[in-house]
Amino acid sequence: MKQQLSQSFSNRKIALLSIIILILLSSLYLIYNNVFEFSSYCSTVPLEDLLNYGTEIRTDGVTLVKGKPFFPFGFYHVSWETTTQERKNALNEIANAGFNTIHVSVTRLEDYAEFLNEAEKLGVYVISEQNVGLLNLISAFKHKPAVLGWNIADDVDNGRFLPSKIWKLHQLVRKADHSHITYVSGFSERIKQFANCSDVIGMQSYPIRYGKERELSSTYSQISIARDAISAFNRSFYANLQTFNWSNVKPLEYKGTRTPTFKEVRNMTYQALLAGAKGIIYYTYHDSSWHLPSQSQLWNELKSLAPEIREISSILLEGKFQKVEANSKSIISGIWVDRNEALVVVVNTSYDRAIEIKLELPISANTAQLLFQKNTSIKNIGSNKIHDVLQPLAVYAYKLKA
Repeated sequence: MKQQLSQSFSNRKIALLSIIILILLSSLYLIYNNVFEFSSYCSTVPLEDLLNYGTEIRTDGVTLVKGKPFFPFGFYHVSWETTTQERKNALNEIANAGFNTIHVSVTRLEDYAEFLNEAEKLGVYVISEQNVGLLNLISAFKHKPAVLGWNIADDVDNGRFLPSKIWKLHQLVRKADHSHITYVSGFSERIKQFANCSDVIGMQSYPIRYGKERELSSTYSQISIARDAISAFNRSFYANLQTFNWSNVKPLEYKGTRTPTFKEVRNMTYQALLAGAKGIIYYTYHDSSWHLPSQSQLWNELKSLAPEIREISSILLEGKFQKVEANSKSIISGIWVDRNEALVVVVNTSYDRAIEIKLELPISANTAQLLFQKNTSIKNIGSNKIHDVLQPLAVYAYKLKA
């Protein structure tokens, strides 16, 4: 009897031990899968996908397309109420003007492949927002070479979104498509709460209402909010800059406001670059209350920015940036250095004052060239100093060689 009890107790111990081992193995399996699944959301893009069609963010915030550095430069096209042909016409106009990026709205899956195919032919990359189901959109078009990324939340800091929800959505999208970036846009200090919730933040600066210096000069500090927010993470940010009139968007609230001039838009563009933006997407080419080509002078002048950014994009993407202290509060300046070359950008935000600048640079230059200017008042560019005069709203870009 004792032997039987002993045998029974031994069997129970073996059974209990087997159950414990099974539980431990199951737990380890679940932990492994959860860790693997979590890491896959934010893992780097597989090399094969990246070289074929993928996009990714480099550790310094630079966007990579097919493994190569890329500076997104283009426009929003808010397409909710436009026809397929109107959206395609806008794509062609933006591409023909020399821009390389468009942010569009997707209302139908049926005709979007044709749009993405056309974008690929034109060399334009696309960020998509949608009302057709985000995962449906991704599943249908994630293999299209023109895809730059997916907008997962617009005005993410307006109080209607929780960071935890956007983070989970980012994870979900990255699991569905590990080869393209996620994108959110924002406009306030609250964007800091969402700094790690997407690959890219589009930081809005729409300051022009009545043409005051405090409006224009706010772009640098506004865009810098996103730069500071993402500094602790492997993320990036683009600048969303104003090319619309507030009175068209909210006529009762903004009576008497005006459209930004080309000088103001160019000024904001270089302020954003000095603030560290890794791409620029202007708002907007088109929405329900605005159509940029209707402002023919502004639209035609904006086309001149495409070759400017194209000429300096290499050093913007690969150069090491350092802010340069200026002798006036209305001057913003900085330098990008890449091996034996450098780019110095100086911006005057004053509407009515020509300002003499005396900049001391961290490098010495043997040769210097003032870019994008026909008539200038250059006094001296040499050694490690720049001495010049900037007219109101002027932007000067100096190319230096050691």
